[in-house]
Amino acid sequence: MKWVAVLAFLLAGCSSTPNKKIVNEEIHSPQLVFTISEGIAHPESVLYSKNDDAIFVSNVASGNPVETKALGNISKHSRDGKVIAAPWVKGLKAPKGMAIVGNELYVSDVDQVVKIDIKKAKIIQTIKVPGSKFLNDVTADKNGNVYISDMMTDTIHIWDKTGVKVWKKTPTLRSPNGLYIDGSEHILMASWGNPIAKDFSTTNLGALSALSLKNSAETFQEEKSFGGNLDGISADSNGNLWISDWMNGDIYKVQKNGSAQKVMNLKQGAADLSFSKELNLLLIPQMNESKVLVFKVN
Repeated sequence: MKWVAVLAFLLAGCSSTPNKKIVNEEIHSPQLVFTISEGIAHPESVLYSKNDDAIFVSNVASGNPVETKALGNISKHSRDGKVIAAPWVKGLKAPKGMAIVGNELYVSDVDQVVKIDIKKAKIIQTIKVPGSKFLNDVTADKNGNVYISDMMTDTIHIWDKTGVKVWKKTPTLRSPNGLYIDGSEHILMASWGNPIAKDFSTTNLGALSALSLKNSAETFQEEKSFGGNLDGISADSNGNLWISDWMNGDIYKVQKNGSAQKVMNLKQGAADLSFSKELNLLLIPQMNESKVLVFKVN
């Protein structure tokens, strides 16, 4: 997928593109087709697997995003939301972002990353991430390298063939949350904002950025025509980005030319959304409501 227009917009900075603006009206809302609630408890992330024809949901079962006990789980659902297994895999603390590489599901879990064999429905490896406090989203590149954001330490880690290590650490990440890769040049990041108060509110809102995959030390610009306590980020079949604002429940659509629209306002807790290109469905976990909303995008 070509991200030429969006990336050019982001990397050039807002000052060079004064005509780009956010459209604040709620328009062109996707159509709600079904809701997943059975077998779910405080879902943070949702992901459809084409190979398994199943939807996986990470459940922060206790409701505590920094849970230290193994109370969280992953549930497995059919493409129409029916329970296949809930829980499907237990033994996690407060699982959040997920990414699939081959037959393995990678899940962030507070201060560790868990690798699950999908066919066996079994955790096969758990790696503690030194210095981590709030591991969040997970994405993978075409080579199978896995990237994990840590919202509380302004860090993005990478799990490659040598293990887990810091990929980029700088205050300019401003509490990195959502990560998305669809190509080989850049990783798109949705930041939460800073500083983070005890109730997770921030003085400065987060924004959308594009980071170089080839050179993690390269500087980057934020796209500041809209902001929020941003969480999930994904892309549909037409190259539009979909981004959630957890605190406000807003869902944004960013087109390839860089223009952004707020298309929905849901309840607080709109977390790590994903778009299934195979099903043409937008899946949005409502963490506080213990359900996943599934929308058809026209």
